[in-house]
Amino acid sequence: MTRISCCIIGAKVRVECKDKDQKILYSMEGTTDATGTYHILVNEDHGDETCDVVLVSSPVGDCMTADPGRDRARVVLTGYNGIASDTRFANAMGFMKDEILSGCTTLLQSFMEEED
Repeated sequence: MTRISCCIIGAKVRVECKDKDQKILYSMEGTTDATGTYHILVNEDHGDETCDVVLVSSPVGDCMTADPGRDRARVVLTGYNGIASDTRFANAMGFMKDEILSGCTTLLQSFMEEED
């Protein structure tokens, strides 16, 4: 039994496990809670499969596009890997705002000046 633990309330995420031919063998969805955290209980061992948590949807109207490169996170869902805990943590994923927030350009420019 494995628990996988976005910060948008009500965002949908899904665990997908595929075989070597990229056929989906397992899929389970979850929803983020008031803290932006999700927990998906996986009862089976998926050691011979490639498993990812993927973003499905955002309830925020101006923040619905999954950020390319941050739209999925690999998770290892087997108990035969030396990890004592059944809990797995996926890397951060995120959606992009439709419009650039005020101050972002100035902030990015300040980072670029520091690199010089």
